[in-house]
Amino acid sequence: MRRVLLALALGFALVVPAVTGMSGAPTQEERCPTSDTLDWTLPGACQHVDEAPPGVDPTQPVSTAELRQRDGGGAEAYAAAEELGVPAPAQAAAASPAVTCEGDGSSGYRTQAMYVVEAGRTNRFAALQASFQLWAAGVDDVMNRSAALTGGVRHVRFVTDAAGGTCVARVLNVTVPAGSMTSFGATVSAVQALGYTDPARKYLMWTDATVLCGVASMYPNDADGQGNPNNGSYAQYARIDAGCWGFGDGAAQHSVEAHELLHTLGGVMSTAPHGTRAGHCWDESDTMCYADGGGFAMQQVCPAEREYLLDCNNDDYYSTYPDPGSWLDGHWNAADSRFLIGGGNGSGGGTPGAPTVLGASIAVNNPAVPGLGTQASVTPSLPTGRTVTGVQWRSAKADCTFTAPTALQTEVACNATTSTATTVTATITDSTGATKSVTSPLTFATGTARPVTIALGAAGQSPADGGTAAVCTGAAFPLTATVVDTASGRPVKGLATSLTKQTATMTAPASAGAPVTATTGIATQPQTATVSTTYRGRTTAGTVYAAAGPATLVASPARCTTSATAELAEDSVWYGDPVTLSGTLTATAGGATVVPSGVSLAARLTTPAGKVLSLGTAKTTTDGTFSLAVKPTATGTVSVSLPAGTSYTGATADAGTITVEVPATLVTGAVDKTDVGYGQSVVVTGTLRRDAGGTETPLASKSVSVLVTPPGGTAVRVGSGTTKADGTFTATVALKVSGALSVSFAGTTGQPAASASVGTVTAGTWATAVTASASASSVAAGGSVTISGSVARTYAGATSPASGVRVKVTFKATGSSTTTLVSSVTTTATGTFTARVFPKASGTWTVTLSDVPGYANDSSDPLTVSVS
Repeated sequence: MRRVLLALALGFALVVPAVTGMSGAPTQEERCPTSDTLDWTLPGACQHVDEAPPGVDPTQPVSTAELRQRDGGGAEAYAAAEELGVPAPAQAAAASPAVTCEGDGSSGYRTQAMYVVEAGRTNRFAALQASFQLWAAGVDDVMNRSAALTGGVRHVRFVTDAAGGTCVARVLNVTVPAGSMTSFGATVSAVQALGYTDPARKYLMWTDATVLCGVASMYPNDADGQGNPNNGSYAQYARIDAGCWGFGDGAAQHSVEAHELLHTLGGVMSTAPHGTRAGHCWDESDTMCYADGGGFAMQQVCPAEREYLLDCNNDDYYSTYPDPGSWLDGHWNAADSRFLIGGGNGSGGGTPGAPTVLGASIAVNNPAVPGLGTQASVTPSLPTGRTVTGVQWRSAKADCTFTAPTALQTEVACNATTSTATTVTATITDSTGATKSVTSPLTFATGTARPVTIALGAAGQSPADGGTAAVCTGAAFPLTATVVDTASGRPVKGLATSLTKQTATMTAPASAGAPVTATTGIATQPQTATVSTTYRGRTTAGTVYAAAGPATLVASPARCTTSATAELAEDSVWYGDPVTLSGTLTATAGGATVVPSGVSLAARLTTPAGKVLSLGTAKTTTDGTFSLAVKPTATGTVSVSLPAGTSYTGATADAGTITVEVPATLVTGAVDKTDVGYGQSVVVTGTLRRDAGGTETPLASKSVSVLVTPPGGTAVRVGSGTTKADGTFTATVALKVSGALSVSFAGTTGQPAASASVGTVTAGTWATAVTASASASSVAAGGSVTISGSVARTYAGATSPASGVRVKVTFKATGSSTTTLVSSVTTTATGTFTARVFPKASGTWTVTLSDVPGYANDSSDPLTVSVS
């Protein structure tokens, strides 16, 4: 299981500088918690004690024979990785002591395996050496299969010996003085005294003791990079006592050896997203996660098979490809350890890995100048086979806009008055629908006010400062003020302008508005003029930009001569479908071209018979163009027109002839039953679709009738259904007519009627059975008798109560041939009936069902009642 002892080495007191010669190594900040169950057991270190795996008592001796039966963590690590989608060759799952050969087997940063026994105790090295090597290989399997989950390769760089063309971990046979196993600190001191103090070694010790389960040293320093103290600054140690050797084969969950060695590689930091204060994690299942009293409740995040592998979701301490911008991407990552082949600056290969989840990194060119665009880009990290399907940029400030808000690279510009920092976020969507959002600060530069220039324009004209622009008399025209940053020549966004106007009869200028520049650097204010008018524009000084202006423009009004062009995007369309009508309105005044913006043009269709149909109104944009989606309902000629007035001369343009075709209607139907008893329900389903030249679309919210036509008769409407958004309908019909069943759509303007035969249906006649009894067989004159009974109906072998049918109660006096109708009653929901009668003479009483549509006639047996 995962109940281990963890000693977090917080300073180099655990590794004595006088012995290691590491006086220049970085001193670690002491961060051992003091408010939980942690105890000071070593100078500068802390130790966390927990329970052993369920059913395991580490204080009890384990026989050599039992230990030799344990297979270590290899097989389950391979099986777990394969279950999680990282298959391995079949032979890879076989128990083997082989580990990766690298270099001369001893140089560089390596893990040194050791068997450690106290003097005076039985030395079991010879009997268990092969098992130690197998368990070491299992640790390597855990590391490498965990790396494979993120597309990488990592092997433990053991000190090795050659073995028949491959390599096995070299396991040292070490004897320490008696009493050296009483604590982790005592064991470390004992092996240090024997010279095992090399900072280029992780000492993985199988200690033949019955004190604890597992313990390891780790430096709580999450700094990224190869200089992390867990990466060779000091010798580090992991101890596993005999009771916990060789687990990981499914009998007792994960490999304790892998758990402890991973601690020496630097996992798990308390600052990790799912880290505890005692060096573990709380997002199960995971070799390093368990309820260690470190202040967090456990949560089941990953599948159970992840128990045999490292780092649930690869986001806390071990990933060959951490999500760009994530916590693990910027902090210590044990997969980067130089003690792993393929990690850090070690030699021997290994792959850089590949993303397993959608990731992204963001870059924003900071600081930006308020009002000017700055570049922002997002770089996706895509798992194999996926593509980017969408990008969306946004900013925490509403006034910040993007030139390309759906592109990987864009520019963001915030208003010229912006001073406080904000954020920019890019959200990427990939082809599986997964999304990833990344955020960057956006800061702004301050300093000397920047010079800007301002220029005025009107009705599409940009005369030199003080020049004249022609405008149409009394018609609205856009007065524009363009503000440009002098140093860069770029437009300034979000800067307020001040506009004034003055005619020859005005003694002082009047305000013409204070528009704010858009991303283009242009501020626009609608104006009208009937006489020559002088406009002036300026900006005021602020913290970012200096004052600019005034710039001057004279607007000279005159009646504008207009002309128009128009065209249709298509010359044939289906009834009611949209087609784009577009064109341009041009205007001139005194030889100058005036852009007529905001002018309304009437769109019409004239049929061959001369009927004129309105298609709507098109309005010109700032460049005089217009575009309108029209929906013609008849064939004819389309045109646009501008009536003559004070501002403009009239103009008309033909867009051409359009042919309108009526689409076909497709209706289908089906019925769930074709033969039922009279009045029983059948369910009719079907579809109603529009067919426009082979393009079918559903017709929603339409009524479809259900009809039955008797042989030789006229169709009878027996029900209806309304189509849904997808064009389907359902109608539940009580069938009381036999004949040909059909579904029918009555049609609407532009959508013709249609019907479809469904098949023949039968509303069969029920066989009936009437039973009755009398409350008495004789009665005194003037007394009453209650006649009660039931009516059952049968069709196609199924019998049920006949509810809601009318039955007649008749009387025939003794010796008479005349039958008299006395009363009639209706059966209840259960097919029963009750009638009270007042016999005046002796005779027989009968209950009869007759002349009821859909029911065969039947009568009860006669009931004799005498009157005395």
